[in-house]
Amino acid sequence: MPKVIALTVTHAEQKPGPIEGFRFLWGFYVDGYRSDRHCQTCFYGKAVPGLTTRTEASSTPLLLTAMDRYPYAYICGVASGPERMRAGRNFHLPLIYSAGESVEATTYTGFTFRAEDARLAPFAVLPDDWNGLERRHARCKNFQFAVQAFGYPALPRRAGNRPASG
Repeated sequence: MPKVIALTVTHAEQKPGPIEGFRFLWGFYVDGYRSDRHCQTCFYGKAVPGLTTRTEASSTPLLLTAMDRYPYAYICGVASGPERMRAGRNFHLPLIYSAGESVEATTYTGFTFRAEDARLAPFAVLPDDWNGLERRHARCKNFQFAVQAFGYPALPRRAGNRPASG
C-alpha cells in the first residue's frame, strides 16, 4: 500500500479560501540537504505540487503522494510583515509518514494544518553561533531540521538529486 499523507487546512472563523498571513507558503519532499545552505535551498528533494502561496486554500484536501520515495515532507510558511516580527510567526511542520497517526499545528493567523497518517519530525533549536555559522544560517528552522534529520556536516549527495532552486 502506498504511503500517503492527507493534509487539510481549516480555519474556525473564516470561510474556505486562501491561506492568509504568509509571504511564502510551500511544501517540500526532503531526502537530504546541503549543509552550506539554509532555507528551502538547502533541501534535496522536490516541491510538493499544489502547495504554494498562490494555490493552497483552506478546506481543500491535499495528498502528499511521494512519501514512498522521501522520508520527510516539510511544510513551511514565511510570515508577512517586518523581518524582526517573523520569527515567532513563521510556520514549520516537518512530517514523517506514520500510518494511523495524525498531527495538527496552528498558524499565528488561526489556520489549522491537520496531517493524517503522519507524525511530527521534531527538532531542537540550535544556538545562534552553532558550529561557527552565521546567525541567519544557524537559526534557520529548515537547516535545524535537516541537521537533526540527516546529521552534520551533510554527506556528499548521490548523483541525480539536486538541492531546491531559488
